[in-house]
Amino acid sequence: MPVEAAPRRLQSQLRRELLALLAGVWLLGATAAGLGLWHETDEVLDSALTETAQRLLLLPDAALAVPDTADHLATLGPHQEFVVYQVFDRQGALQLHSHDAPATPLDADAPDGLREARGWLVLTLSAADGSRRAQVAERMAHRNEVLWASVGWLVGVLLAMLPLAAIGVGWVLRRGFQVLEPARLDLAQRQQNDLRPLALTAAPAELQPWLDTVNSLLVRVQALVDSERSFAAHTAHELRTPLAAAMAQAQRLVQASGDPATREPAQALLRQLARLTRLATRLLQLARVESGVALQHAPVDLVQLALLVADDFAEAQRSGRLLLQVDARPLPVQADIDALGIALRNLIDNALKHGGENARVTVHIDGQTLRVDDDGPGVAADRVAGLVRKFERGSASFAVTGSGLGLSLVDTIARQSGARLVLTSPLADGHGFSACLRFDLDLDHRPA
Repeated sequence: MPVEAAPRRLQSQLRRELLALLAGVWLLGATAAGLGLWHETDEVLDSALTETAQRLLLLPDAALAVPDTADHLATLGPHQEFVVYQVFDRQGALQLHSHDAPATPLDADAPDGLREARGWLVLTLSAADGSRRAQVAERMAHRNEVLWASVGWLVGVLLAMLPLAAIGVGWVLRRGFQVLEPARLDLAQRQQNDLRPLALTAAPAELQPWLDTVNSLLVRVQALVDSERSFAAHTAHELRTPLAAAMAQAQRLVQASGDPATREPAQALLRQLARLTRLATRLLQLARVESGVALQHAPVDLVQLALLVADDFAEAQRSGRLLLQVDARPLPVQADIDALGIALRNLIDNALKHGGENARVTVHIDGQTLRVDDDGPGVAADRVAGLVRKFERGSASFAVTGSGLGLSLVDTIARQSGARLVLTSPLADGHGFSACLRFDLDLDHRPA
């Protein structure tokens, strides 16, 4: 199976492109600056050679009276010369030279001016009366070293600054992308039924079209959801009246049927109509719950809620099949009492129906926990997690009349109420089923 490639990171791509652009612009600027620096440095160094030669021609004769012997030059101490010079008289005899200058002319028979000779860049200059001739020279290797070192500093600074530029560009991009965080957090923290448009006031102008598109999509999704909910609610509501009439007729038919051959089909018809009625009721509850009724929170007393809901199952209470048990001091929970009533009613109805005719159902209230247990056959452990899906039923042995919507409704109400539905089966004794609504959750870990 091929491994799916990781999604492309826009921030990394922008950082690479910006650094490449920055490096390219810097190199272009460094090249232009290097050419200008090369030209200007040549002019400065050539001017220094010319100025030195001119000063040598203007030296008085007395300065040339003492020859530059080795002992005389040794009094200056060792030092490195980048520029050397020679001074010749009218006959071409060497009168004065720097200690690193050769004894022979740097550029013999050279005309006045600047030219290369034997690895030197030599400036030759003669006095107007021809009495003196000076040559000042710089090694070409030194001249090139100076120029290349200048260019090297420009490029070296670029190489040294690129890592810092990468850090800086990354920081700027992260700050730039943080403007998306409020919209992301707004969407992430919403309840599943919250399709309100995103706020646009804090977003920069560049993101306004993107957020406008998201808001348009949210509006269309809300319209589709409202249409589906309205259709389900209206359909279920409209079905209740003809179903009630059909059930009345079926009951009369059962009562009027004296022949077992006709009474059994009439009873089967009555059972199917009852199932349709329950399904219509579930659809009405589903439409109400998915509209977000449980999002309205107020303090709810779980004991009072259990007593009110248990009144709907008076027959089960009288027969001892339904029990209420307070295991610990009950604590109020923040929820909608009508939505919790729908949830508890579904849990008790499921337990009484699917637990079997002889099953005993117990409603436990423990602090902020509401649990409904039955001692029926239960459900296979590998099927428990899927029971919260719509139209998902347990084993066919006792779920024939179920709609597959009850636990899905309870799970939706739990999540909207900031609680969690925990299903367990079989229990410790190898059978039974438990549905627990837990409200005692850490606020930081409540479902969004």
